Amino acid sequence: MQFQWLDLTIPFVAAIIGYVTNVAAVRMMFYPLDFKGVPPFLGWQGIIPRNARTLARKSTKLITDQLLNLKSLFASFDANGFAGSHMSGVLDQLTDQVIAEIAEKRAGPQWQNLPDPVKQQVRAMIRVEVEKVVVDILADMGDNIEEILDIEHIVVEAVTADKALMGTMFQTVGHAEFSFIKISGLYFGFAFGLFQLLAWLLHPSWWSLPLAGFVVGYVTNWLALKLIFEPAQPRKVGPFVLHGLFHKRQQQVAHAFAEKIAGDVVNVDNMLVHMTSGPGGEKLMAIIDRHIGAMVDRYKHNPMAAALVPADQWDTIRAELLARIRAELPAKGGFLHTFTSKSVDVYQELFERMTVLDAESFEGVLRPAFKQDEWKLIVVGAALGMAAGGVQVMYMLGDKVT
Repeated sequence: MQFQWLDLTIPFVAAIIGYVTNVAAVRMMFYPLDFKGVPPFLGWQGIIPRNARTLARKSTKLITDQLLNLKSLFASFDANGFAGSHMSGVLDQLTDQVIAEIAEKRAGPQWQNLPDPVKQQVRAMIRVEVEKVVVDILADMGDNIEEILDIEHIVVEAVTADKALMGTMFQTVGHAEFSFIKISGLYFGFAFGLFQLLAWLLHPSWWSLPLAGFVVGYVTNWLALKLIFEPAQPRKVGPFVLHGLFHKRQQQVAHAFAEKIAGDVVNVDNMLVHMTSGPGGEKLMAIIDRHIGAMVDRYKHNPMAAALVPADQWDTIRAELLARIRAELPAKGGFLHTFTSKSVDVYQELFERMTVLDAESFEGVLRPAFKQDEWKLIVVGAALGMAAGGVQVMYMLGDKVT
């Protein structure tokens, strides 16, 4: 049969088809954030935003089971050591609050008339008492940390509040993998296009290019997804070492994942909100109320304090002191802010544990994003490839079509 120069465009068009279908597949994973079209079937919503809550729970299971298990992290929590290292400013602040509520507010004249050395002595005694209370509160918080701080709830709430968050996280963690999917379509498409060209030259049937486009779209998407995760362990084949791209980047992925989670999800602000509201907040406040209440009771029976403050005012003192502490609890530099920011280094814990995860567990960081409706991405790639092949055949010489 007679060769036509137009035939040489076949592998190049196949490369474009491979690239475009893979780019489309990646984009369809993340966009649109909301369903576009005629529900329930005629339209599309990005795979990740549609399954954001499910994916968040899967990520949370990995985090809580293997990366950031609060119970094991706080099993050896040293409340005394933590208070001594990080709570000096907080202790001074709480001591001032106790003095303000009991001495200055309830026994102002008597307190003001005391010599400064006596005031300093009283203040030192109160600070010792406050430190003991803070240590007891910290110890109770460590023992009950899973009830106070629900990591799954924090992650799911963060994802629900920000529809784009889950997609942004996967794009950040898997940026190299998504780039590979896109560019691999170009190379795989060209390679398959060479076989497509040979088939066209041998048998230029009307159906060959659409069929080849279907195969190119299907195989390039499938192969790209396959090469990201397989093989999980390095495998030597002749002079080459095959290793799944994602597994090869474990150190970089661990850094990106830990940075994203610590910065945007399990951060100080989100932890503070969770620990001051809902079931976690109720549990924490019950602990604080119990220990502060016990401290007020001890002062109530202290001869010096009893001489300064009338007996009928102690219940009011207890209520007002608790209200003041509650109001100032989440303030920057305060008790709770210091605890959440200093007790656990979320980034470091996630990073260190993720770098030593076994291959199967590590794959769970990104694999759910692909596994969720993965077949749809491949089929859409095949359909786009077939459509492009149909357009391509219309531009080939008519006398070759049988």
